[in-house]
Amino acid sequence: MSTAEASCLRQVANRSTLTLVVGQEGGPAVTVRPGTSRTIRLDGPAPVDISGYCGGVLRGGVPLGQPVLQRSFAVTAVKDRCFYEVGNGFFERELGPSFFPREDAGAFALNNPRQGDLALGPSIAACAAIR
Repeated sequence: MSTAEASCLRQVANRSTLTLVVGQEGGPAVTVRPGTSRTIRLDGPAPVDISGYCGGVLRGGVPLGQPVLQRSFAVTAVKDRCFYEVGNGFFERELGPSFFPREDAGAFALNNPRQGDLALGPSIAACAAIR
């Protein structure tokens, strides 16, 4: 038997002052401006890569300069379920996967408000330090 894979539409909410570029291996990247949200398609188990840039200066839809924030989150996509893998495996057999939060998630809220959604909170000081 092979692993069943899913494709789901999910939201990325950007409540920070950064411009985010969100993409999944093999798929197109989308730009999520500060204070907005966009729908992305999660296809299969490939990780979602996120880069955050200071300011909103874009050239051809791509932010200029070096990213001040880069994260990659593993995705599980099976049948009608897509969600980010969180947790460290602690008590996974007893409580199920994704019970405890990831240490490297930082200001990101994963699987919130529904499975597969992602949000970046408003507290990001990376751009203030650069200016």
